Order: sequence, then structure tokens, then C-alpha cells
Amino acid sequence: MQSRKEKTGYWLMLGKGDDVVPSISEWARKNRIKGAQVWGVGAVTDAKLACYYPRSKKWKTMPFSSESYELLSFMGNINEDGLHAHVCISDSGFRVFGGHLISAKISVFGEFFILPTSKLGKKSVPSVGLRGISLEK
Repeated sequence: MQSRKEKTGYWLMLGKGDDVVPSISEWARKNRIKGAQVWGVGAVTDAKLACYYPRSKKWKTMPFSSESYELLSFMGNINEDGLHAHVCISDSGFRVFGGHLISAKISVFGEFFILPTSKLGKKSVPSVGLRGISLEK
């Protein structure tokens, strides 16, 4: 992984084989980033996405094979729990899949921009059975 500081944030370049979620989370920890917005594009393999069902308060996960998928859209944040991201990926047939990113490895490269913010804490939201960001200071 390579990174470059900009006036407003950081560029990260992940290489083939880098595991997206732990790589970005660990980079943020090492750089003392406790809150940020993250965007990215690239190509991934061995992805696992999830969808949350609020009525049952259960997750459905879907693995995606070792085929290389275009990472069309990557949006998320860095908070006290690490990286939280949602993605859209497309296969070689141009079919698009999206959801909460559980895991993925870079198959070619990944380009990400991180815009630091103030610390993002998390708090329980009992009505949906998840933790969301806390906007309290």
C-alpha cells in the first residue's frame, strides 16, 4: 500500500492481494485517523457483501468468486470500529451487485481518497438492532 498526504486528505493506493477492510482500517489506526469519509474505485476479487434486514434484524451475506470484479463505487467512513463501507461491483457480464462490504481483496489495484473529520464514535440504535455513528461531541 502506498499513501500520499494532500491538503484536504490522503490518497491510498492498494495493490494486488491487499485485503481492503483491514488494510484501510490499519492505515487509519497508524495515522491516528479517528473519523473520515472514504471513496474509492478499482478492481477486487474474493468479495463478500451483505444486506441487513431490519424487520428480522439479520444479515444475509453473499460471496463472490475469485473472478475479478470492477469496483465501481466505494463509499464509507472510518469510525471507532474501523472501516464501514458500501460498494457496487460488476462482473465480466456487466452485471452490478452492491451491498455492505464484509471483505474483498484487490485484484489489480484500488484507488481511495480519505477525507479526515473529527472523531466518529458509535452508539446503539435499538430500533434497528445496529450501531450507527454518534454525532455527539
